[in-house]
Amino acid sequence: MDQEDAALVQAFQRGEESAFTALVIKYRETLYRLARRLVGSHEDGADITQEVFLRAYRALPRFDGRAHLRTWLYRITVNLCLDHQARRRRLLWAELEESTAEAPPQVAPETRAEAADTASAIVRAVAALPPRQRAMVALRLYQDLPYAEIARVLGCSEGTVKATMFAALRRLRAALAAERSERS
Repeated sequence: MDQEDAALVQAFQRGEESAFTALVIKYRETLYRLARRLVGSHEDGADITQEVFLRAYRALPRFDGRAHLRTWLYRITVNLCLDHQARRRRLLWAELEESTAEAPPQVAPETRAEAADTASAIVRAVAALPPRQRAMVALRLYQDLPYAEIARVLGCSEGTVKATMFAALRRLRAALAAERSERS
């Protein structure tokens, strides 16, 4: 575990409430972005992030440090998002990084429109992935987690993560190729 995280967890377990506040400040934005990408809405992402910290607050006194705190928080977040999606039965996805959707201002309007179409196609293709594949794609591509950490977050083997990512990327390529052929 990160030494800073370990010190904050130990301080919280000794009764220092400010240590939990420091953990919230450290992780809130990262967990919110992950949740938002997985559920596709600002409000739901914020609610899930709040629920992550409520659960962490309740469980942190028993946290034994065998896992990295970050991995534990990611796991809570992903599980809450998967539960949320299962309940709602709708596939949503947050916007891709604004940089992929926005073209530089000196680019011709046709090029910007094409870039926006491509970004929208990617968002739709990712949103159509099964929830578990979507979670892996988000953790790998947006959170930049290694396969081993994704496996710990999702409670599966590293081989399963690699195979699922391979399948997810193949689906994304096929969906984007189909979308491209429909446009031309």
